[in-house]
Amino acid sequence: MIREMDYTITTEGPDKGKVFVISRMPAFQAEKWGRSFLHGATAGTPLEARAVYAGAIAEVARSAVGLNVLRSMDPVFSDPLEKELRDCIKIKPDPERPSITRFIIDGDFEDISTFIELQQKAFEFNTGFFQAVSRSLPPLASDQPHQEPETSSTTPTSAPSLEP
Repeated sequence: MIREMDYTITTEGPDKGKVFVISRMPAFQAEKWGRSFLHGATAGTPLEARAVYAGAIAEVARSAVGLNVLRSMDPVFSDPLEKELRDCIKIKPDPERPSITRFIIDGDFEDISTFIELQQKAFEFNTGFFQAVSRSLPPLASDQPHQEPETSSTTPTSAPSLEP
């Protein structure tokens, strides 16, 4: 499995040609990140509907609009998730020494669209685990065969046995 990839900005603008390294989160971190993402995306949803919503959100997260879901969350949930995602992005600050990387800082971007593009790529690179996370959710009520509720009665349906 590819653990990291180089990403060069090709869009015209002041950041064109800059090279970044996007890494994949380790498995345990990714699973926790995915659960936190699904929790944040379903916060405020009635408990009985969360599994349905989380399954749908897991599918959306794997699509191109997944980062929009993250950005639309309450910042209480999204800020820590965005920071973890940002920690997956490093820059190669010196083209003459491509083996040297460091974490990104505000000064690495002259155009905010560069940062947004990198966030999108990091999100896409790290969301393959959503299928596994959505499998770890509790089964949906509709997945269970319909059963009539048991009823109890205190009225005997047959006479008690008199045998010892």
